[in-house]
Amino acid sequence: MSDATPPTVSRYLLDRIAATGVTHVFGVPGDYNLTFLDRIEAHPQLRWVGNANELNAAYMADGYARLKGFAAVVTTYGVGELSAMNGIAGAYAENVPVLHIVGTPTCAIQRQGLPVHHSLLDGDHQHFVRAAREVTCAAASLTAADAAGEIDRVIAAILHEKRPGYLALPSDLVTRPCPARTEPDSAAAPSARTPLHPHAPAAAFGEAAARLLREATRITVLVDGLARRYDVGRQVDDLIRKGRLTAAVTTGGKGVIDESQDTFAGLYIGAISAPGTRAAVEDADVVIGVGLTVNDLNTGGFTARVDPARLIDLQPHHATVGATRIDRLPLHQAIDELGALLSALPDDPARPVVALPDDRARPITALPDDPARPVTAGVAGALAGTAAEYASAASATPLTQDVLWRRLGRFLRPGDIVAADQGTPFYGLLGQRLPADVEVIAQPGWSSIGYSLPAIAGAQLATAARRRAVLVIGDGAAQLTVQEFGTIAREGLDPIIIVVNNDGYTVERAINGPNAAYNDIARWEWQRIPAAFGADATCTRVRTVGELDTVLTELPRTTGRIRVVEAVLDRHDLPQVLRDTCVAVATRNAG
Repeated sequence: MSDATPPTVSRYLLDRIAATGVTHVFGVPGDYNLTFLDRIEAHPQLRWVGNANELNAAYMADGYARLKGFAAVVTTYGVGELSAMNGIAGAYAENVPVLHIVGTPTCAIQRQGLPVHHSLLDGDHQHFVRAAREVTCAAASLTAADAAGEIDRVIAAILHEKRPGYLALPSDLVTRPCPARTEPDSAAAPSARTPLHPHAPAAAFGEAAARLLREATRITVLVDGLARRYDVGRQVDDLIRKGRLTAAVTTGGKGVIDESQDTFAGLYIGAISAPGTRAAVEDADVVIGVGLTVNDLNTGGFTARVDPARLIDLQPHHATVGATRIDRLPLHQAIDELGALLSALPDDPARPVVALPDDRARPITALPDDPARPVTAGVAGALAGTAAEYASAASATPLTQDVLWRRLGRFLRPGDIVAADQGTPFYGLLGQRLPADVEVIAQPGWSSIGYSLPAIAGAQLATAARRRAVLVIGDGAAQLTVQEFGTIAREGLDPIIIVVNNDGYTVERAINGPNAAYNDIARWEWQRIPAAFGADATCTRVRTVGELDTVLTELPRTTGRIRVVEAVLDRHDLPQVLRDTCVAVATRNAG
């Protein structure tokens, strides 16, 4: 292609995708997107990854984007895009930057309002674009006149907002010329590391924060999921270390910071928190919130109690200090300002500790239980136990959630990617004090079961060094997306997959209908499942503590192939923090 020859619309779009650093595009073929898929396969920097269905493709793109910072998924018009919409909505709720490209009927068909297949047969071809706008930060139906500008606009919004975007690509535009600008203003979002207004907002923030911090001796950093999306985890770790600050995480902040630090106080979820963690947050003189979001599940049913007057709330593009809001302040710059402020404060050796427990350095526990706490044992109960108890558990003892997660907490190592599906797996993970640099893949807000199996595949595919990937998923959840075993095998991935076989929807049983038929599922022979999808895998069933210990010892020695462990547990056994959460959910659902 000469400099004078404009690229086609498809080449322009694919070059923009490649410029974000991604190397894979996910999706499912359909007649409206086939010629576009030809162009993906011909692109020198991109590789097509076909999925078993569109929902799984969206989930896999989500997992990929969490590590790469961007992902693209391609579906066909109507039937395909609607199948993917749950996954796209989850990415919107969880702030994950995914571009959804939909192959649509030609511009002429749409102008004439012809009732073609995959449409609602009423001649209106904008139904699905309107639906997409509800779950994306930017959406466009491309035309020959505005393709370049709209492509740039949507991709820029995705990168800036860390949320999905949508492009409808009519099949006849794929090979149309697309005059490209030399340096399009909107081809890339402002970098998360580039201050938009470097002086005035930072100065105003510094002044307001200094007034609040000056008299504070108890300062706690509370970290949530947006800190991960905007890649400030290491910055926050530095802030905590240099300021000797107490730190806690929400459900969405799990894995963002180094939980091995001496000042790590545990998991804060309102009234469900362990007493020491709750005191560390609610009794602090100042709370520095990093990327906080609010929903029922990360606030213990809206029982979180952080005084706004004592809160320095750092959001992606603004900050609030007490009642003062400072706009146009990037998150990373606000953290740098706080670091400078804390360094300038008089040295105060009393500052670092806010009711931290004596055993906080133990790798499998966080805070001791407190029988006086008004809710049941909560996080403390989930983490109760000692190293001696761990060592003395009889090998023939049937597995429980508590024992399973103590073992898995010890099994995880720095740098792992850990995906935990919503339900017993995610809430079991919440009870573990994680090693440094563990990437947690989960949906604590959207909470769509089955998400994590395709997502762990996308996440491992996104890492050039193929970091060790560990998935923990319930049997009911796995039945929803199990088809991606085939994709995992075809792509040469080797995750460790622990299927928690507790005979149905245990989390739903805890909320309502403990023995109701609607919470039952078909009983599968999990040892045979990988082979049915063409996967070469080692498969082991464990029912006892001894069997689990044996397989966890052997797993690191077997790499290069999928490793499946079926852990059989009682259908009513839950991590205690999940039991407390289910009580709160059931109460709210009852009105």
